[in-house]
Amino acid sequence: MFRPRWRKLWRDLGQARGRTAMMVLAIAASLLGIGTMLGAYAILTREIRVNYMGTKPPSATLELDRLDDTLLEAVRRQPGIAAAEARAKVLARVQVGPGQWRPLQLFVVQDFNAMQLATFKPVAGAWPPPVGTLLLERTAVEMVKAGMGGRLLVKPPHGPPRALTISGLVQDPALAPAWQERTGYGYITPATMAWLGETGGLDLLKIRVSESPMDVPIDVAAVDATARRLGAWLQAQGRVVERIQVPPPGMHPHQGQMTAVLVMMVAFSFMALGLSVILVATMVGGMLAQQVRQIGVMKAVGARTGQIAALYLVMVLGLSAVATALGVGAGTLGARAFAQAVAELLNFTLTSEAIPAWVYAAQIAAGLVVPALVALGPILRGSRITVREAISDFGVKPESFGGRGLDGLLASLRGLDRTLLMGLRNAFRRRGRLLLTLGLLAAGGGMFMTGLNVKSAWAKRLDEGMAHRHYDVEVDLNGLEPAAPILSALHSVPGVKTVEAWGFAPAALEKPGLVDVVRTYPDGGHGSFTLRAVPENSRLVDFPLLAGRWLRPGDTDAIVLNQGVRGQLPHAAVGDAIALSIDGCDGRPLNGRVVGIVEEIGAASVAYVPAETLDRLTGKPGQARSFRLVFDSRVPATQAQILRGIEEALRASDVNVSVLITDRELRSAVGAHIAILIDALLFMAVLMAVVGALGLASTMSTSVVERTREFGVMQAIGGTPRVVLRNVLSEGIFIGALSWVLAIGVSLPFSSIVGRVVGAMAFRAPLALVLSPLGLLLWLCIVLIGAALASFFPAWRASRLTVQETLAYT
Repeated sequence: MFRPRWRKLWRDLGQARGRTAMMVLAIAASLLGIGTMLGAYAILTREIRVNYMGTKPPSATLELDRLDDTLLEAVRRQPGIAAAEARAKVLARVQVGPGQWRPLQLFVVQDFNAMQLATFKPVAGAWPPPVGTLLLERTAVEMVKAGMGGRLLVKPPHGPPRALTISGLVQDPALAPAWQERTGYGYITPATMAWLGETGGLDLLKIRVSESPMDVPIDVAAVDATARRLGAWLQAQGRVVERIQVPPPGMHPHQGQMTAVLVMMVAFSFMALGLSVILVATMVGGMLAQQVRQIGVMKAVGARTGQIAALYLVMVLGLSAVATALGVGAGTLGARAFAQAVAELLNFTLTSEAIPAWVYAAQIAAGLVVPALVALGPILRGSRITVREAISDFGVKPESFGGRGLDGLLASLRGLDRTLLMGLRNAFRRRGRLLLTLGLLAAGGGMFMTGLNVKSAWAKRLDEGMAHRHYDVEVDLNGLEPAAPILSALHSVPGVKTVEAWGFAPAALEKPGLVDVVRTYPDGGHGSFTLRAVPENSRLVDFPLLAGRWLRPGDTDAIVLNQGVRGQLPHAAVGDAIALSIDGCDGRPLNGRVVGIVEEIGAASVAYVPAETLDRLTGKPGQARSFRLVFDSRVPATQAQILRGIEEALRASDVNVSVLITDRELRSAVGAHIAILIDALLFMAVLMAVVGALGLASTMSTSVVERTREFGVMQAIGGTPRVVLRNVLSEGIFIGALSWVLAIGVSLPFSSIVGRVVGAMAFRAPLALVLSPLGLLLWLCIVLIGAALASFFPAWRASRLTVQETLAYT
């Protein structure tokens, strides 16, 4: 047989089924968030490294003039070299529609069955690909608009278009997803490269240095030193070493961004836990307030304060245990689903969905210990009440309203319906409880608005970035070409309003006597550093100045950097002297002085110089490698027609194009990187909103219990059930509307913090603080509807009370 105290506890839980369920759901919802984000963090940070390192990424890649088997064997015998392979890369283009072409990077593999570095694995089809076919990276199917067995019309840099068959699909976790970079990835044999008309042979030397084995942290300085020693040895053998690529060791191109987002989401999930335990404390406090007289009776028959406190503490622990069981199980499912979604987004496969024990330990501790600690305060206060205080308790005390300035202000309101005014005044009877409820709802609303605010800020930043580019399309060539005939051909295309020839060349920070080292990944985009030569009096860009000035006519050694360069030159400032090694300048460095730093959205590290400066270094004035065009129409269909005309003109001029990218394509490439962040923010917002709605429902339920006799008096003097219903509903809706106002204030610092983190990751510049009108309106609708629903059951129950029931209430 249970002792009377435990029978009482069981009976109390049965009588407060709704409130009990709300406590369990609140804790479970917050644990769902913690479990999802902590579990996903543990899975993803492990798996992205497993996948990336599973490709056996090279420590460095040396770009040579040529490479043969004899030299390759000699390289493998050099000190500090653990492995070496010869590769090549062809920057081609693939036709994706009538007159529509997209970049296609073709990676040339010498022996598909003997790869030791930069490996990838087959998904379907042939292995290795027969001559005249390619293996397509699986994320590129959407980009090239063809799958297994499809035929692609491919334009190589130095030959006519040829049709390549897709003979298989592969997965390469070392590359960012093709749809994010708006390019295609293919893999071919040297024989297929020759079949395409590319006669350069293998010219990329991929190495793994022995000082940095795969299973330990890699020392980038050691890699640089070994790669440079090898580069110097190769030069002594008569080879030309253009540059050395050393990407951040052991890191996927998007690993840093992913980790930062996950850490932020984990912090928000613990914030949700804080809200839920506050809700538990509020509910426990309300239950104790309702049972004041029962506590007095227990003390009158000999119960001690410690016994009463232990009774309610056991209740909280029991409910927390049930919530923890629900939350941990749901969090495990959520973590695996979220991790799978991110893995697909970043193009890697989960080799294991195992969640480490520390994640479960953190969830259990959060679910059992934290609610009990927070609830301990209300429990101790309620348990210490004396018999005299319990007997003299009448629920809502006469002096609890009317004695303060706010009460007087509310009492002086005129012109409002009396029922609504009573609901408004009652909301302020229990100020502490009101503040807690408002805090719960405001936090949920603030997070919801933050998600949409950041999305709007991202869109605004993209709009601003695109607005500073006053051109519609950029065309980059595979090499320098005479500018005059190309300008003439492009001007002749109907719909082309303006054309400018720009200089363009890969660049690196010059270190005298040493081979250039860049932090570029194999995709050629992440970590790249380029130089752009601006025509005199060009008006096609007007990037915002962060410091200094833009280029002026007559400048000779002036350099303007964009903010992306701070990744490689973190302390760059106006007035600094820098030296750049420029591709195609026969080893002549560019020695200049920084005159300005600009903010450029949608570009990696770029240095801008006058066109005359690059002409002087290359010794080829009148030639260009990049063209920027302005259309006379903004209509998409018309622009598509103009693009087809441009492609025809370039083909007729026998110009080898490497990239032709429109502002819309660039916007899509940049915008694709934020999707997972917005989804994660909204997920946390939903959890917080659930906790807030439960808090409001608890508040209204407790308020109805405390006002039971008041409702009896209202009915005794003529109040109808409809009046009681309106009174309670109006109180709940008012609290919801007030929380909406506070949520706007909460969203401002949240949006600012998240915007700074996201902006720094994506652009090395914070996002502006933007209030999304859609977010404001949506949350207002959600909170008002939610408040009405949360208040309806307590209001309906109050409206059904009879005068006899209210007078019998104790």
